[in-house]
Amino acid sequence: MAQVDPLVNQETLGSLRNVRRRLYAVPESELSAMSLDDQAKYGANLHQVGLAILKLEAAKLKEVNDAFKAKETSLQQATAKLEADSAALADAVKMIRAISEGLSLVTQVISLLG
Repeated sequence: MAQVDPLVNQETLGSLRNVRRRLYAVPESELSAMSLDDQAKYGANLHQVGLAILKLEAAKLKEVNDAFKAKETSLQQATAKLEADSAALADAVKMIRAISEGLSLVTQVISLLG
């Protein structure tokens, strides 16, 4: 079994925390004005980002499988792109939709942690 790369893991966690911060910063008035589908995406995004953060935090304390270790750099790149994409969008609905699309690779790699 392998260990997570501390620097890569910290950068990945930082990107995910910034995405979570952007989601939490969406005003209630904008959320309530969204369609029910976009509101559901918003909630799912928060949930998936939160789970990813928790699993990566736990991975710092234990050994990880080789499948995750092989994808660690891809995960870092995907979260950095997700962070940049979310920061580039001022419209809350567009940001939520972009995060929903970008989270698929992140959650696939995180699921390798078990």
